[in-house]
Formats: sequence, C-alpha cells, structure tokens
Amino acid sequence: MWIVIAIVLIAVALLLIPAMYFGAKVLQKREPYATVLKLRTRQKLRFFRLALSDSRVPRRVKLIPLFLVLYLLMPIDIIPDFIPVLGYLDDVALIAAALALMIKLMPRDVVMDLIQEAAS
Repeated sequence: MWIVIAIVLIAVALLLIPAMYFGAKVLQKREPYATVLKLRTRQKLRFFRLALSDSRVPRRVKLIPLFLVLYLLMPIDIIPDFIPVLGYLDDVALIAAALALMIKLMPRDVVMDLIQEAAS
C-alpha cells in the first residue's frame, strides 16, 4: 500500500515540477506577467496589496487570495505537507497559479498602473 502511494506521489512530482518550470518560462515572455515577475518580492507583495484595495479591480479577483489563504490553512491538502519537498510543492504551484489568475482577470490598464505604483 505504501509503495503505491509513494509511486503516485513521485509521479505527481515528476509532472508538477516540469509544469511549473515551463509555465514560468511561458509567463516570462508575456506581458504583464513578465513585468510582475521582474518586481522584487516586496514590490510583488505591494502590487497584490494594491490590487486588493483598488476599486477598479473586480470583486471576483479580490476573492482569489481569500480562497487561497483558506486552502493553505486547511489541514487537508492535495499532497500532505509532512512529505518532504512534495508537500510544499503543491502549495507553491497553487500560489503561483492563483497570482497568475489574478493578473489575467484584472483589466490590463489597471495591472500596468498597479505595477508602476508598486515599483515606485
């Protein structure tokens, strides 16, 4: 039984790691994702904080971080966190996907304004 679980987890990791890598490579070539990825960590955090407080950002976009935080706080996980590396890998992938979805659902001019404000 444990061998089957281990094989499944390894298979998930072997699929998830390249998907995250190539997904990041694709986003680095597209705007506005490329500009957001170039921001420093504090600037990225400021960008998303500004997005949550901006009235031009749709409400459905503001709900994404709420659902993300609720998922991260739940004790039930896609891959349990006690499994080394893999346990946190799904969380990182989910965070990256949520942030990319937020950028995709925001109007482009709003994203560019928030990037400029966060970078200054």
